[in-house]
Amino acid sequence: MDHDHDHGSGGGGDGKVSCPMIMVFHAGHCERILWDGWVASTVVEFVFSALAIFLVAFIYEALKFVREYFLRQTVRKEAERVALELQAKRSSPPCHAPSTTAMMPIQEKTYMQRIFSEAHLIQTFCNLLQIVISYLLMLVFMTFNYWLCLAVVLGLGIGYFVFGWIKQDVYESECCQ
Repeated sequence: MDHDHDHGSGGGGDGKVSCPMIMVFHAGHCERILWDGWVASTVVEFVFSALAIFLVAFIYEALKFVREYFLRQTVRKEAERVALELQAKRSSPPCHAPSTTAMMPIQEKTYMQRIFSEAHLIQTFCNLLQIVISYLLMLVFMTFNYWLCLAVVLGLGIGYFVFGWIKQDVYESECCQ
């Protein structure tokens, strides 16, 4: 029975460098990362790949901050709009009896206005980008290379160190809400 799967001890006839797919934690420098075209076969290529992965993980944490920042700005703008509308209604003199005139209700946005608002579309795009990046980082971690796993963990950790302190509410969490 022939079990030869060409796990990359050399190149094939096409001249491409091939690296083995090792499914246990290891520390080699020859790795195929995410796509067929991203092969780090030399130490220099591997170091630059690890730095790129670190940067993507850092950007992932920055993106989480940007999403939260946009959400806070949107909520703040909506609260200011409602406050100004209330103030304008209170300051305008009533036409008839002073205490019998009912205040007009605050104008609420419709479902369609909210879902197609610029703020929600930006949030949706950022969320989609965050999901894609998170799955790509997971796949990088699944190369089981110590150094690439370390690049992911350090990128996320330093990104959180730089951006995570900005959270204002201690009870905010990314899960179980």
